[in-house]
Amino acid sequence: MTGRKNIVGKKLLLFLFTSLMLPFLANAEAGEGVYHFLNLPYNAKLAGLGGENVSLQASDVNMAHVNPALLSSDVHNKISATYLNYIDDANAASLAYAYTPDSLNFFGVGAFFMGYGELQGYDEFGNPTDEFKAGDFCFRMSYARFLGAGIKLGVSFKPIYSHIEDYSSFGLAVDVGFNYFNKGKLFSVGVAARNYGVQCVKYYDSDARERLPFNLQLGLSKELSHAPFRFSVTYDRLNDWNLDYYRQVKKKDVVGEEPDDNNIKGGDMFFRHLIFGVDVLFSKNFYVEAAYNHRRKKEFVLPDSRGGNGFSFGAGLKVYAFALDLAYSMYAPASNTFTLTLTTDIEKFRKK
Repeated sequence: MTGRKNIVGKKLLLFLFTSLMLPFLANAEAGEGVYHFLNLPYNAKLAGLGGENVSLQASDVNMAHVNPALLSSDVHNKISATYLNYIDDANAASLAYAYTPDSLNFFGVGAFFMGYGELQGYDEFGNPTDEFKAGDFCFRMSYARFLGAGIKLGVSFKPIYSHIEDYSSFGLAVDVGFNYFNKGKLFSVGVAARNYGVQCVKYYDSDARERLPFNLQLGLSKELSHAPFRFSVTYDRLNDWNLDYYRQVKKKDVVGEEPDDNNIKGGDMFFRHLIFGVDVLFSKNFYVEAAYNHRRKKEFVLPDSRGGNGFSFGAGLKVYAFALDLAYSMYAPASNTFTLTLTTDIEKFRKK
C-alpha cells in the first residue's frame, strides 16, 4: 500500500509540473497584460488580510481561489458566495464549493465575475458615442493531494472569458500551489504560482497575444499557542522586483531639468512586496482581522492627503451551519471597497 501511495505521489508531481510548463511554452507572444481581474480578493477573509495570502489555514473554502493547496477536509461540502463592491460602478462576485472524498484527495470548484457598469464610448475624434458594457468571467477547477508530513500540493485550471463592447477574448490559466502545515506548532507555509497561462483568443485579430498577470507568491502564517493572535506575512510578486509602473527610469539627466527624486528606493520597493496581517481569534465562531498593504498605500497616495489607504479590516461570525465574513479595504479617500461572504456547511444539515 505504501508503494502505491508513493507512485501516486510521483505521478501527481509530474502532473503538476506538466500543468505548470505547458502554458508557459504556449505563451510565446507577449503584450502589456490582460485579465488583471484575476488578482482581486474574491472573498472577505482575504480582503480583510490585505488582499493577498497564500498560507492561511482558515477552514475557508474560498482560499482555493489563491492557492489550491489550501483545500482540506475542513471545507468538505461547504459552499460560499461573495459580493465585492469595488471602485466606482465596478462590482464583483464569486462562488466556491469543495468536496473531499477521503483524507488524501481534495476537490474544489469556483467562479468569479467582474462587471464594470455602463461605460461611455468615444470615436477617434473624442466625440461621445453609445454607452457599452464590459465584464470578465473565470471558472476554476481545483485538486489538491496530501503527500504526508503536513505537505499538500494543488493545481487549478481556469478558463477565462472577457468582453469589452463587441470585442471578446478567451484564455486558459493554471495555478499551482504548495502548503506545509505543522498543526502542533500552528505554523503554515504557502507558495502559489498563479495565473500561468495563455490568451487563446485575442480581442483584435491583428494584436499580439498578451501576457496573463502571472504572480509567484510566498506566505507564512503563525498562530500563538497561548494568545488569540495569528500573524501572516505574504511576499507578493516574487517574479517581478520592479513594481514602478508609472515612471520610466532616467538613464541620464536632461540639461535644465530637475533631477528625478521620485525613484523608488530599495527599502520602499521591498516593502511594496509585503502584506502584513493579523487575526484576533476570540473563539472558533468569531474573529476580527486587520492588515497593511504598503504597495496599495503608496500607489493610491494623494498629495496633501493623510488617509488610511493601505489598511484593511475584517470580521467573521459563525452561527450553526452559517458563517458571515465582512471586510472593508481602504484604497483611497473616495475609493474604498466593501466585501461580504456568506458560507454554509451542507454537512450540518445532513447530521441528525
